[in-house]
Amino acid sequence: MKIYILIWLLNVGYSLSIQINHHPSCFYVKSAENNQQLIVNFQVSGLDEEKTEIIIKSENGDKLLQKLNGKEGSLKQILNEVGIYYICFRSLNRNSKTLSFDFDIDGIDKEYAQSEQFNQMSKELSRTNRNFQSIYRNQNWITDRENAHKIILEDTQKSIYWCAITKIGVLTLITITQVIFVYKYFKRIEVNQE
Repeated sequence: MKIYILIWLLNVGYSLSIQINHHPSCFYVKSAENNQQLIVNFQVSGLDEEKTEIIIKSENGDKLLQKLNGKEGSLKQILNEVGIYYICFRSLNRNSKTLSFDFDIDGIDKEYAQSEQFNQMSKELSRTNRNFQSIYRNQNWITDRENAHKIILEDTQKSIYWCAITKIGVLTLITITQVIFVYKYFKRIEVNQE
């Protein structure tokens, strides 16, 4: 089994996003003291996102913790000895998935977003919502205008069609009338000459 290893020291928490497939993607952490707590937070997205496996194992390959069929969550493990520990992620089927995760070896959950950031984000979302509403209103206005223009165009087209038919009818009637008058005129001349 081929293992892809990315090296990260975990004195500071890291937040990563990777693509996982059927082959495990492993990271290692270095425990500098006995009984340090390792916390791994993760979230999976993709097809069959719950079909994943996460393993925490020791340097000699002993499985300390295994999580199957999890789409998101947090794993906590006490690292009893000083040394290197592996965190491996893999998809349990052939579908590739995106895994976002962070881990911390100090045992302290980090607050990545502060309340001020949420307030700012709330303002930005509110502004974005107003912009979407404006776009929606403009699209409705344009659609209504296009529908009105379509009705006017269809009515104009019908009017032109019937006007053309009427003109052709009138011209045909005038032509027939002229032919009849000319025919009768020449017929009278013929009768008068005999």
